[in-house]
Amino acid sequence: MGELLKKLAEKYENYRAERGFTCDCCGREIFTYPRRRLCDDCLSRLPVIFRRCPKCGRAAPTEGICLECKERMPLFDFAVSAYSYEEDAAGLINRMKNGEKYLAYFFAEALAPLLKTALENEGTEKSECVFTCVPDRKKNRIFRGRRYNPAAVLAEKTCALLSVRADDEIMVKARETKPQKRMSAKERFENVRGAYRVHKRAACVGKTAVVFDDILTTGATGSECARILLAAGARRVIVVSAVSVPGKKSFPAFAE
Repeated sequence: MGELLKKLAEKYENYRAERGFTCDCCGREIFTYPRRRLCDDCLSRLPVIFRRCPKCGRAAPTEGICLECKERMPLFDFAVSAYSYEEDAAGLINRMKNGEKYLAYFFAEALAPLLKTALENEGTEKSECVFTCVPDRKKNRIFRGRRYNPAAVLAEKTCALLSVRADDEIMVKARETKPQKRMSAKERFENVRGAYRVHKRAACVGKTAVVFDDILTTGATGSECARILLAAGARRVIVVSAVSVPGKKSFPAFAE
């Protein structure tokens, strides 16, 4: 019965992603779906990142490396995000994280060209990369609430647009972490230390590892993933997230 429900849910998600007729954000009827998944009003309100930190990719108040990165430099080479974790973008990503999996298509369509351009600017071919995601739970842990890893879904949909394969088993979770909702930046870095391990080391050797996550808050998770991937032989690590918390703002209580 559970497997049947899962298949029915997947069929609905595919149908909704390909044949939807309402704005993913406000629900207003539109006739551009799926070529454009949001109405004009919602599109105009999206918090696009115009000035970003070249290291963590978050919206920054000034040019150059942001203060957060200067205080604690992440181990990944750089990160890119589609939007700032504000207003409608915050609502959309939290809906995607909590049941509305089809919204991954919207974020993937924004991320694919950003990642393609970033790789081209670095002179990196897609064939030189391994595409993966931040692990969500230990394999033997029973899922509660949502039954999927939002980062894995985001990686799958984005990589499909780039005609590459995402492998969500490059890393696995070594131990469960505490909820990070109310943690400071320092506490988040300590919380994820040693939380993951590389499961497919051979796939990383000499490669640029592209790691997907849903939200980049402090960069702690991406930095820890970079640490173990580099130790496993990866040449470089790039972090890709749907949204990122703007620099020099308090971390939202529901951002993880």
